[in-house]
Amino acid sequence: MLKHYFAQSDKRTPGGVIVKTIIGLEIHVQLNTDSKLFCGCPTSAMFDRGSWVRDYLVNKKIKHKFVEHGIALKCIDSAHERNLEAKQIAKALVYMADSKPVLFILPGDRKLDLLKAQSELNAKAFRIATKEEVFECTKCVVGSVPPTIDGIKKIVDKKLLENKVVSFNAGNHFTGIIIDKNDFLESIDDYAVLDVSADETITEQPTPLEKKKIPVLNDLPNTRTCEVCLGFPGSKPVLNKKAVDYALMVAMAMNCRINKEFFFSRKTYFYPDLAKNYQISQYEVPVGEKGFLEVDGKKIRITRVHLEEDPASLVHESGTKQSAYSLIDYNRSGIPLVEIVTEPDLESPEQARHFLDKLLTTLNYLGVYAHGESVLKADCNLSIKGSERVEVKNVTGFKAVESALKAEEKRQRKMIESNEKIFLETRGFDAETNTTYAMRKKETEDDYGYIADPDLVKIVIDDAWLKELKDKIPELAEEKEKRFMKEFGLKEYDAKVIASDKNLSELFEKSAKADPQLAVRFVSRELMGILNYNKLKIENTKVNAEGIIGLIELVKEGKVSDKNAKDALIKYTLEGIPPKEFLEKNNSLIDASSGDLEKAVKEIIKENQLVFDEFKSGNKKSLNFLIGQVMRKMKGKADARVIQKILEG
Repeated sequence: MLKHYFAQSDKRTPGGVIVKTIIGLEIHVQLNTDSKLFCGCPTSAMFDRGSWVRDYLVNKKIKHKFVEHGIALKCIDSAHERNLEAKQIAKALVYMADSKPVLFILPGDRKLDLLKAQSELNAKAFRIATKEEVFECTKCVVGSVPPTIDGIKKIVDKKLLENKVVSFNAGNHFTGIIIDKNDFLESIDDYAVLDVSADETITEQPTPLEKKKIPVLNDLPNTRTCEVCLGFPGSKPVLNKKAVDYALMVAMAMNCRINKEFFFSRKTYFYPDLAKNYQISQYEVPVGEKGFLEVDGKKIRITRVHLEEDPASLVHESGTKQSAYSLIDYNRSGIPLVEIVTEPDLESPEQARHFLDKLLTTLNYLGVYAHGESVLKADCNLSIKGSERVEVKNVTGFKAVESALKAEEKRQRKMIESNEKIFLETRGFDAETNTTYAMRKKETEDDYGYIADPDLVKIVIDDAWLKELKDKIPELAEEKEKRFMKEFGLKEYDAKVIASDKNLSELFEKSAKADPQLAVRFVSRELMGILNYNKLKIENTKVNAEGIIGLIELVKEGKVSDKNAKDALIKYTLEGIPPKEFLEKNNSLIDASSGDLEKAVKEIIKENQLVFDEFKSGNKKSLNFLIGQVMRKMKGKADARVIQKILEG
């Protein structure tokens, strides 16, 4: 797509030759839609919200309680989320006994006793089922199998039935069923009650918040496909309207001119990652074009924004260069991509990374991209003035993009210094060696033989459709940053940090109603520090405005010291314990009378008369020492500012 290049920045090679580095990006973003671009196949390992298990129990007229909660990956997580004990959680494990599946239903605090189980079944061959076998006989992934699977032999452990109430997952990691043990037994078929668990209990540690992610690695290859995304003869694509909506929103956010009529073309190439030997894309008329995104005070021009389908995933088990074969997973084939192509306006690898940071923030605000789940890749185009352009293909990760561009820039400068010719080509990036390597000769657009796809009609966008989408676009980060500075008096740095994350900005804005400056302190500095240190996102915690406002009010009322306030925020972020509850439970709220505090100050002065005299002489370090001693004496239940006033008085 990138055809014209202009000089951007002057740099010199070691030999003194002036070179101009020119960079353009082609960014491929997986859109956060439930189904693929031209068929109904799910775009990810989709788990329903427990409806099939709930419907199963409702249809059987079984009394139960259905609960939704945070992600639970272990029995102890499920117990905590449902306010139960681990022994009440019914975990279902699939084993193969003489090649036949058996579902063991055990209490969450026990392991299966393999010898007991094999003996009870009188099985010669006995082993745990593979993830493929689990999926085949239950249609569930490992770790999310409920006991309510008909047509499979079940063994219920006696110890589980010692509980009056039991609970099990509803077919996924974020819903559960709570049920009386007798109703539970009534809900399952073909079962026997036996003693098959180990005598010893096990103690699990809850899953840390940063690791509470749905295990999509259990998504089996080539299971989310159909005749359309596999390119079967006679199959007909049907366009996903939500993907079109998302692409239009991206184009509008990139300040593009929207094409009210566009169509799809077939981009022909022969490679295993597209079973039909062509990719459905846009070439002649994209969704939007001629836009810009401002980065570091400069407008980076956007050539075009268009829709296309993602190819399949090629798996090289020993690495791209070392593997003797490739495996193909067509689950990814057909996922909607929006491609954003820039003009060659970027002046350095660092600026390219800043551009991607700004783009990612915009995509997150629009809600079209699932950060941490969807994929964002870039084809990095770089040339030195007067030389051919080189494309570094499919670089994933912003740091990797910057590194790949630096490596390619270094390679090209070295070639120019040695009077070597640079060829138009496609290269890959090896993150381990931090070098690029040749892949193939670079194709031109003519090589792809674009033709209009005869199976898809022209798309016409009317004014009402555009207005509906414009109304859905929220206040974006740059606008929010300026408003925060004006409305709340924030410094530019704080406004930029807060506005860079949509969820964080919403938390701040609600908390600022109590006190803008304290909200900045707790959200922009304290909370961000805790999140970054623990590699967490705000959405992976239970932190909300109510908790932050409660902490702000305690600080304003002088009921909590700065140290204890920070400790409470750490507990709140990492464990979800509301600040006030934590402070009250740990007896950390300030309840001392002024007389008690003055008495403590006098005692500390008496014990440290020399230090106090130094403080009176202007030694600020002595003041900090004295405050620390008083705080220790008061067990943290005092306000450092009040102590300072007493000392100064």
